[in-house]
Amino acid sequence: MIDFSTYEEVKLEDVAEFGRAKQDFVYPTGSSTIQISASKGQVGYLFEKSTVETKNVVIIPQAGIDTYYFNIIIQKNIDEFMCKYATGINVQEKEIGNMPIQLHGLETQKAIAAAIREMDERCFEQERTIENLKTMKRTLLNQMMV
Repeated sequence: MIDFSTYEEVKLEDVAEFGRAKQDFVYPTGSSTIQISASKGQVGYLFEKSTVETKNVVIIPQAGIDTYYFNIIIQKNIDEFMCKYATGINVQEKEIGNMPIQLHGLETQKAIAAAIREMDERCFEQERTIENLKTMKRTLLNQMMV
Protein backbone atom coordinates (compact mmCIF):
# COMPACT_ATOMS: atom_id res chain seq x y z
CA MET A 1 0.00 0.00 0.00
CA ILE A 2 1.26 3.49 -0.85
CA ASP A 3 1.63 5.56 2.30
CA PHE A 4 3.49 8.87 2.13
CA SER A 5 3.19 9.59 5.85
CA THR A 6 5.01 6.50 7.12
CA TYR A 7 8.77 6.38 6.74
CA GLU A 8 11.89 5.56 8.70
CA GLU A 9 14.75 8.05 9.06
CA VAL A 10 18.22 6.49 8.98
CA LYS A 11 21.78 7.55 8.24
CA LEU A 12 23.10 7.01 4.73
CA GLU A 13 25.91 4.78 6.03
CA ASP A 14 23.29 2.34 7.40
CA VAL A 15 21.57 1.76 4.04
CA ALA A 16 24.24 2.30 1.38
CA GLU A 17 27.86 1.71 0.46
CA PHE A 18 29.82 4.84 -0.39
CA GLY A 19 33.37 5.81 -1.20
CA ARG A 20 35.47 8.23 -3.18
CA ALA A 21 35.29 7.54 -6.91
CA LYS A 22 38.25 5.67 -8.35
CA GLN A 23 39.70 6.77 -11.65
CA ASP A 24 38.71 4.60 -14.65
CA PHE A 25 36.45 2.37 -12.49
CA VAL A 26 33.04 1.71 -14.03
CA TYR A 27 30.19 2.16 -11.56
CA PRO A 28 26.81 0.44 -11.92
CA THR A 29 23.61 1.99 -13.23
CA GLY A 30 21.59 3.57 -10.43
CA SER A 31 24.54 4.83 -8.42
CA SER A 32 24.29 8.33 -6.98
CA THR A 33 27.17 10.79 -6.78
CA ILE A 34 27.92 13.75 -4.56
CA GLN A 35 30.72 16.15 -5.42
CA ILE A 36 32.91 16.64 -2.35
CA SER A 37 35.81 18.67 -3.74
CA ALA A 38 35.03 22.32 -4.55
CA SER A 39 31.43 21.43 -3.89
CA LYS A 40 28.19 23.36 -3.80
CA GLY A 41 26.32 20.13 -3.14
CA GLN A 42 26.12 18.81 -6.70
CA VAL A 43 24.26 15.49 -6.80
CA GLY A 44 24.32 13.15 -9.78
CA TYR A 45 22.70 9.91 -10.90
CA LEU A 46 24.12 7.27 -13.23
CA PHE A 47 21.48 6.34 -15.82
CA GLU A 48 23.96 3.86 -17.29
CA LYS A 49 27.22 2.21 -16.28
CA SER A 50 29.99 4.79 -16.39
CA THR A 51 33.09 6.21 -14.81
CA VAL A 52 32.90 9.04 -12.29
CA GLU A 53 35.32 11.91 -11.67
CA THR A 54 37.47 11.46 -8.57
CA LYS A 55 36.12 14.65 -6.98
CA ASN A 56 32.90 12.73 -6.26
CA VAL A 57 31.73 10.15 -3.77
CA VAL A 58 29.77 7.28 -5.31
CA ILE A 59 26.82 5.93 -3.33
CA ILE A 60 25.24 2.54 -4.01
CA PRO A 61 22.08 1.83 -1.99
CA GLN A 62 21.38 -1.61 -0.54
CA ALA A 63 19.11 -4.06 -2.32
CA GLY A 64 15.45 -3.36 -1.65
CA ILE A 65 15.82 0.40 -2.10
CA ASP A 66 14.75 2.01 -5.38
CA THR A 67 17.90 3.72 -6.67
CA TYR A 68 16.08 6.65 -8.27
CA TYR A 69 14.06 7.24 -5.09
CA PHE A 70 17.32 7.14 -3.12
CA ASN A 71 18.78 9.84 -5.38
CA ILE A 72 15.66 11.97 -4.93
CA ILE A 73 16.05 11.78 -1.14
CA ILE A 74 19.73 12.75 -1.41
CA GLN A 75 18.77 15.77 -3.53
CA LYS A 76 16.09 16.69 -0.99
CA ASN A 77 18.55 16.58 1.92
CA ILE A 78 21.75 17.91 0.32
CA ASP A 79 21.33 21.60 1.21
CA GLU A 80 20.79 20.93 4.92
CA PHE A 81 23.68 18.44 4.88
CA MET A 82 26.03 20.94 3.21
CA CYS A 83 25.17 23.65 5.76
CA LYS A 84 26.05 21.27 8.57
CA TYR A 85 29.06 19.33 7.24
CA ALA A 86 30.80 21.40 4.54
CA THR A 87 34.24 22.65 5.56
CA GLY A 88 34.79 25.62 3.29
CA ILE A 89 34.30 24.40 -0.26
CA ASN A 90 34.94 20.73 0.54
CA VAL A 91 33.14 17.93 2.35
CA GLN A 92 34.97 15.14 4.16
CA GLU A 93 34.24 11.77 2.56
CA LYS A 94 33.47 10.11 5.90
CA GLU A 95 30.80 12.75 6.68
CA ILE A 96 28.64 11.57 3.75
CA GLY A 97 27.57 8.65 5.95
CA ASN A 98 25.85 11.11 8.32
CA MET A 99 23.36 12.31 5.71
CA PRO A 100 19.79 11.65 6.86
CA ILE A 101 17.76 9.38 4.57
CA GLN A 102 13.99 8.99 4.82
CA LEU A 103 12.92 5.53 3.68
CA HIS A 104 9.32 4.81 2.75
CA GLY A 105 8.07 1.31 1.97
CA LEU A 106 9.22 -0.12 -1.38
CA GLU A 107 5.82 0.37 -3.05
CA THR A 108 5.79 4.03 -1.98
CA GLN A 109 9.41 4.45 -3.12
CA LYS A 110 8.49 3.18 -6.58
CA ALA A 111 5.45 5.48 -6.77
CA ILE A 112 7.52 8.54 -5.79
CA ALA A 113 10.29 7.62 -8.24
CA ALA A 114 7.78 7.10 -11.08
CA ALA A 115 6.12 10.47 -10.44
CA ILE A 116 9.46 12.34 -10.33
CA ARG A 117 10.70 10.52 -13.46
CA GLU A 118 7.57 11.63 -15.31
CA MET A 119 8.11 15.25 -14.23
CA ASP A 120 11.80 15.06 -15.19
CA GLU A 121 10.87 13.72 -18.63
CA ARG A 122 8.44 16.57 -19.17
CA CYS A 123 11.11 19.09 -18.13
CA PHE A 124 13.63 17.53 -20.53
CA GLU A 125 11.06 17.68 -23.34
CA GLN A 126 10.44 21.38 -22.64
CA GLU A 127 14.19 22.07 -22.56
CA ARG A 128 14.59 20.32 -25.93
CA THR A 129 11.71 22.37 -27.34
CA ILE A 130 13.30 25.59 -26.11
CA GLU A 131 16.67 24.64 -27.63
CA ASN A 132 14.98 23.78 -30.94
CA LEU A 133 13.19 27.14 -30.95
CA LYS A 134 16.45 28.98 -30.20
CA THR A 135 18.14 27.15 -33.07
CA MET A 136 15.27 28.01 -35.40
CA LYS A 137 15.43 31.66 -34.31
CA ARG A 138 19.17 31.85 -35.02
CA THR A 139 18.68 30.23 -38.41
CA LEU A 140 15.85 32.57 -39.38
CA LEU A 141 17.76 35.65 -38.19
CA ASN A 142 20.82 34.56 -40.19
CA GLN A 143 18.67 34.02 -43.29
CA MET A 144 17.02 37.39 -42.82
CA MET A 145 20.38 39.18 -42.96
CA VAL A 146 21.51 37.56 -46.23
